[in-house]
Amino acid sequence: MQNVIKRFIVARKHLRLTQADLATSLGFKQSYISNIEKGRNEVTSNIVIAMYRLYNISPEWLITGQGNMISGFQYDASAGKSSGETQLTTLLNEEPHLNYSKLLEPLQQTIKSQEITIQMQEKVIRMLEVELENLKQKYQE
Repeated sequence: MQNVIKRFIVARKHLRLTQADLATSLGFKQSYISNIEKGRNEVTSNIVIAMYRLYNISPEWLITGQGNMISGFQYDASAGKSSGETQLTTLLNEEPHLNYSKLLEPLQQTIKSQEITIQMQEKVIRMLEVELENLKQKYQE
């Protein structure tokens, strides 16, 4: 869990945000972010998802340290979609009789984005299961 905290701090500093600025954008108090960075609060799945949606911080990198800090896919908060989905929707709306080969790249991006989202959710679940098991062992002792 310490490595997740370290990556959380690295991401915040990379974004050049103070704890207060990050807290405000995520809907928390500054003290909550401070306690995450001190190891008193956990980096929850909601925070991981918010960091991706707001700042394009890769959930995979934040949780596991694998891949790049910045996700290769942009999340369009106004549309509630990934960049590939937004691009695909735009193409379909602007050119209803479009040559389907033009749809291939945005469609592939959409599929990859969905696969990454599913993988990220699975990793968050595994991370939470490990934490739950650690807590069970801790309180059984």
